[in-house]
Amino acid sequence: MPIRAILFDLDGTLIDQFEAIHRSFESVLTQMGYPKPSYEMVKRAVGGASLTTMTKLIGPERAEEAVRLLRPIFEEKMLSGLKALPGSREILDFCQNKALKTAVLTNKHGPHARAVCDHLRFSPFLSFTLGADDTEWKKPEAQLTLHALSRLGLSAEQSLYVGDSPYDLETAARVGMKCLLVSTGTHTQQELEELSPGVVRSDLFEIMETALPSLL
Repeated sequence: MPIRAILFDLDGTLIDQFEAIHRSFESVLTQMGYPKPSYEMVKRAVGGASLTTMTKLIGPERAEEAVRLLRPIFEEKMLSGLKALPGSREILDFCQNKALKTAVLTNKHGPHARAVCDHLRFSPFLSFTLGADDTEWKKPEAQLTLHALSRLGLSAEQSLYVGDSPYDLETAARVGMKCLLVSTGTHTQQELEELSPGVVRSDLFEIMETALPSLL
């Protein structure tokens, strides 16, 4: 069945916001008396919601406290170093020209995700941006993805999920949706290929050139 919509992850897929993410986590952890986390440590921990990332970095005991401190700090820094990843604007334009619906489905805090999409001028191309705390669910829970598909008015079989991590692969798998991954985020191309050979591309340009034509 040809696809009629693409759901996108955000961090590592459409955007690079790791500079602000790292600075914010570094600020919180040092404020709480923990050692400074390296850029690579934070990047490797990102993938779930903020609480999941924080738990990976410092354990569960003080993770909720750390997340409460994180939000206002991140809001001050969130646009620092923010970049659209290669092919992000082009693939949204491609989808618009092909009459494909697009939306963002992310575990980033919903208001932050929408602020980023507004800042980078992605929002006019998107049906919606759905993030953490917008519903009671988080990726990879099937209820969240089905909720997003319902808002698009389409089935999983008519849709494609594009992301950069094992979370994204599982998000699609739980509802039977096709998935493609890019290696521009938290995992290398080799790591992603080991999870699911054949679904990984180097970037969004390659998805447009080599994968989408056969799916439309």
